[in-house]
Amino acid sequence: MFSDKLINLLSSFTRSQRGAFRRYLQSPYLNPEAPDAVRLYDYILLNEREGADLETLKRELVWAAIYADKKYNDAALRRLLSDLLQLALHFLALEIQRQDPVAEDLHLQRALESTALNKHLGGVERRIEQKLAESEGFGARHYLNEFRFRWNIFERASRSMGRTHYIEKLLDADESLDRVYIVQKLKAHIAWLVFRGFRQTEVQHNLPPGFWEYANNPRFSDVPLIAVYLTVIQCLTEPDEEAHFRQLLSKLEGLGQHITREDLRECYHIAQNYCAFKINQGKSEYSKLVFQIFKQIIAQQLLLEDNQLSESMFKNIVTVSLGQGEYAFAEQFIETWAPHLPASVRENARTFNLSHLYFYQKRYAEVIRLLANVEYKDVSYALGSKLTLLRTYYELDEYQALDSLLDSFRIYLRRNRVISNTVRREYVNYLSVIKKLSTLAPDDRQGLARLREKFLRSGTTMPKKWLLEKMDQLGKTRH
Repeated sequence: MFSDKLINLLSSFTRSQRGAFRRYLQSPYLNPEAPDAVRLYDYILLNEREGADLETLKRELVWAAIYADKKYNDAALRRLLSDLLQLALHFLALEIQRQDPVAEDLHLQRALESTALNKHLGGVERRIEQKLAESEGFGARHYLNEFRFRWNIFERASRSMGRTHYIEKLLDADESLDRVYIVQKLKAHIAWLVFRGFRQTEVQHNLPPGFWEYANNPRFSDVPLIAVYLTVIQCLTEPDEEAHFRQLLSKLEGLGQHITREDLRECYHIAQNYCAFKINQGKSEYSKLVFQIFKQIIAQQLLLEDNQLSESMFKNIVTVSLGQGEYAFAEQFIETWAPHLPASVRENARTFNLSHLYFYQKRYAEVIRLLANVEYKDVSYALGSKLTLLRTYYELDEYQALDSLLDSFRIYLRRNRVISNTVRREYVNYLSVIKKLSTLAPDDRQGLARLREKFLRSGTTMPKKWLLEKMDQLGKTRH
């Protein structure tokens, strides 16, 4: 094996990162062995462009490409590979630091603390204060940077207690520490509450006595993230008090511009899950609320993470839009945002969700065109597309095609080992209901009533709305 850790790391670099890393390698200060490392890096990229399996590259060939006039030395090549790996890791650390505009100045603040450099220090500290004030949202990192800044000032003053404003500097640093502590504690508590909502756990997240009283102290009323986090916790711990949820939406709208995009996205995600919880309780009015939340997320440009849209978010927005009858919105969303999906799932996600839209719009011929000859490797897409195609054949009274698909669907469920037994039973039972519904005698009112009652008693998690509508329609036509 050539160097799987190195290849794995370099393969994760974006195009811009690859160019920046090459420039980094060319710096004699950062990389004293610049020529050798650059030649190795270029050789790896060349082979990648030509489609070579990088992990199986012959070490002798790599050596010959870098040191054409030297005898192969395995130890030297291993050392160069290790050096390039460490350089790539250091480069990533610098990239992360560059994303925090205050971090470099905080290091510079410490470096300039000697008396002879006071003129420079004052300028740097004014710049730090300006950057902190102009932050795009105040998150945990902002408050940590604020504490580091205040603590650096206090430590400098602590070398002589007689210095002016010593105690004020101490209290400023202590106040910043409290903000960091409360924000991080609340964030950790929310993470625990979310975990507890999905999985049973006996592990407790214990907070020190008096913490809640302290966190609600008016002295922290100017910290937007604390106000938002406290309301999130109320929603999660008292879900039946729906006023908390309304208050959370109000705070996200009013304070959203004062917290980071990451924190805002996370809070909206919790709001979505709250709506899903309420919808599962039978409160259909929350379907409209979750649609409004999605529109808010789009309007505030919070959809993308690392410049990509998650597959699950894409599907959820389409599904909720269709449930609200917002067909034009769903169609525009698919066309606008599908290009932002990961390349590996982009076409499958686009086709599947588009077919779902066409079914709702009763554009059945287009559903068949999209799905009739498609076999998805992804099980969730395969199951969903087959179900949509079944409904389409039923709507068109294409009973021969319906029966054929029912048979092939059952075979697929029986043979696929990825599908859990629980999901397999749910689908088999659902297919049986569709088959029975399509073969009921025209005057069999009792049979239809029994089928409806049995379906409702089954407690299935499969979509009920469409099947119940078809039963109602069948009952009306036979009166």
